[in-house]
Amino acid sequence: MTIRRMACLAGLIWILCSIPAQAACSGSGTTWSCQAGASVSDVQSAINSASDGATITLASGSYNWSSTAAFSPSAGATLICASAQACTINLPGTGQVMGLPTITGTNSHLYRISGFVFNSTGGTIPTGVIWFGYAGNSNGVLTQVHIDHNSFTNFREGSIAIFFGDNDSPSTSYGVIDHNTLRSSGAVTLLEMIGSVQSSPAPSSIGTINNMFVEDNTISWANPSSASVGGCMDSWGDARIVWRHNTTTNCLTTAHGVTHAGGPSNLEFYNNNVTMNSGSVTEGTQDCYRCFHHQGSGEFIAFNNSFTAYSGKNSEVISMLHYRDYPNGIDGGLPSAAAQCNGLVDWLSGALHIIDGNRSPDSTYQGYPCWRQPGRDPATGNLKPMYVWNNYWSDTSAEVPLVSPDIGGNPDYSSNHMQANRDWYNAVSASAQSSPTSPFNGASGMGFGTLANRPSSCTTNPNERGGGVGYFATDQGAQGTLYQCSATNTWTVWYTPYTYPHPLTTGGGNTGTPAPPTGLQATVS
Repeated sequence: MTIRRMACLAGLIWILCSIPAQAACSGSGTTWSCQAGASVSDVQSAINSASDGATITLASGSYNWSSTAAFSPSAGATLICASAQACTINLPGTGQVMGLPTITGTNSHLYRISGFVFNSTGGTIPTGVIWFGYAGNSNGVLTQVHIDHNSFTNFREGSIAIFFGDNDSPSTSYGVIDHNTLRSSGAVTLLEMIGSVQSSPAPSSIGTINNMFVEDNTISWANPSSASVGGCMDSWGDARIVWRHNTTTNCLTTAHGVTHAGGPSNLEFYNNNVTMNSGSVTEGTQDCYRCFHHQGSGEFIAFNNSFTAYSGKNSEVISMLHYRDYPNGIDGGLPSAAAQCNGLVDWLSGALHIIDGNRSPDSTYQGYPCWRQPGRDPATGNLKPMYVWNNYWSDTSAEVPLVSPDIGGNPDYSSNHMQANRDWYNAVSASAQSSPTSPFNGASGMGFGTLANRPSSCTTNPNERGGGVGYFATDQGAQGTLYQCSATNTWTVWYTPYTYPHPLTTGGGNTGTPAPPTGLQATVS
């Protein structure tokens, strides 16, 4: 090799070495991009350097992550794939790969995760692939979370895709989870929201933006092995959830109750399509047994849901089971002295937060109204009856009512605590109102139809405010309006479904401190 050629090679090497290596993620301010295959640490560096409100776009391709790209509590960000579901995040482990460690104070930054395929590859059972509040010690309110257009694949039975909170601290999260797809062979939970007891919970936020909205998602379990494995949703500890416009197959929608940190504060369940096919047989739910199962707490609304059974039609489809009607609270989830609502629980040592109403005479009420029981506001204990209407079998249009089963035991106070036309009101018919007196005449239960066909007379709860028959006017507002008989022959607006689709799906949202829940509106004569 000549001296001249050696000199040329040396110069070329110097030029190549002097060119800086291209960073896996680059950008500034609110605009960042990451190359395909970028590591968690690469994306984490972008999150750490980005300004509040940044969008970090990941190029289409494959990513292998086994640790967490953690959002900052002081700066919101969007993690998004360049093309919807063109970024595959391979998950060899069991932990979270995106999320926010702690929820403290009132955090109104926007956190968004959009367009990814989360693919479990390790043969493990992931718990909270997306997790907000995973580091514990969370005690705050998160007002804007948007998780959309993602897919969860190859998850083993018992896995959980999206998780909020922890068992050791109270926190509350609001936002929307929309247009996600979860398909699995066994039972895999799309959403779990938990927390410890909120000693001073906010009032029920039913009908407001201050909820976690789960809408327009598709969940399909091919062959779940057992109904006891879990549901496509679960919650407790002051969770506030609106489950609407979802399509589920062989998937039970569930919620724990008061024995789990007071249970969910409020839950709305409407406009969903629930189907059981041949894969539900091994689960024992082919007849739609407890397709919606709530173990009892807070305020609840259910309407316009379609149910399809594979074989038979169970009589207990929408089920509200109040655990504290029974000895040991069924599951032993509370201190033994406070496990059953029996007229004796009031500031007991070791259970100071559990205070029953203990209405007199004790022989009639046996502790009623019970602490955070179904049909009660979690903050005040005031009556907030459950209203249920227009839920039906898809093939016959026959009514599917709410059922509060009495499972027995000694002593058994189910009949004392859970009563129709006091704690809940079912529609009297699967048919809409044809006149102001038929099929609902205003005496008991509830009805639905046009406002013009609402009965002129109605009855209310004679023992306390907050009760009364209901009527859902389908032609009032974009999604209808529920009226309650607040006084004899007086109808009052009680509930309107919150805006659909959720504002975050179109660029809006909750931009400040959570507003108070909607209350009673002006009386309509």
